[in-house]
Amino acid sequence: MATNKRRIIWLLLIAVLVLVAAYLMLSRLLPANLDKPESIAWNDSTRTFLVSNVGSGQILSLDGEGKLSVFARGLQAPRGIKVVDELLYVTDDTQIKALDLKTGALKASIPIKGARMLNDITSDHLGRIYITDTMADRLYIHDPGTRLTESLSSPLLKAPNGIVYDAPRRQMFIVSRTQESPILAFNVESREFSVFKPTLYDNLDGIAIDELGRIYYSSWGEQCLFMIPQEQNRTLIWQADIPSPADIYYHQPTREILVPVMDKNEVLRFKTD
Repeated sequence: MATNKRRIIWLLLIAVLVLVAAYLMLSRLLPANLDKPESIAWNDSTRTFLVSNVGSGQILSLDGEGKLSVFARGLQAPRGIKVVDELLYVTDDTQIKALDLKTGALKASIPIKGARMLNDITSDHLGRIYITDTMADRLYIHDPGTRLTESLSSPLLKAPNGIVYDAPRRQMFIVSRTQESPILAFNVESREFSVFKPTLYDNLDGIAIDELGRIYYSSWGEQCLFMIPQEQNRTLIWQADIPSPADIYYHQPTREILVPVMDKNEVLRFKTD
């Protein structure tokens, strides 16, 4: 009787392993699809865009003809992505994952103590990595050289979402998932938060800057993209009727803003000139 039980258990284990192997094989054969796309980066190694898929736990490659392929899989909830040197840094739930730009292979996992929902990510002129945590109301700064992570808070920092580096002025711009979200500035040298520009707009998600200093940001509340011109004296509705616009990305070689539209599973591209 005991022998029969052991045989049944082994058969069940083998069946489970076969099903898992079949699932993994099938997932590699199925076409890549956008599934709640969140952020975009440029992979110079493959000359393709990278798109984070929160729904499927994948990073996809998007080529010049619009063809999608899987760059990396097996992530939990990849949101923000940023290329720094030869690595793609990904905010994945409560960790940062570093992926090889050529192969997509996992090179490092960096747990962030106290993290609740890591969101967008960017870097400064020294290669330090800045990460927003929407649920913890925090900004984390990770130094890949020292492997140390700093956690910052401020009364101004409420549900921070999109972040972008304004290099000439050594500051980060941050937008938030709040009502009438201001655009915050964070000085990377003094470590001070301030309000760069108040807004009347709700649930801001992504923010980008072009080489002329024009600032673009996306709003779920108003379902559009706003633009602040170079002189920074007003705010314009730049693109309208875009539901669920996520972390926007500015691609300087083609002077385009790329917008992942999360709920419609598509990526829109708009020329800035």
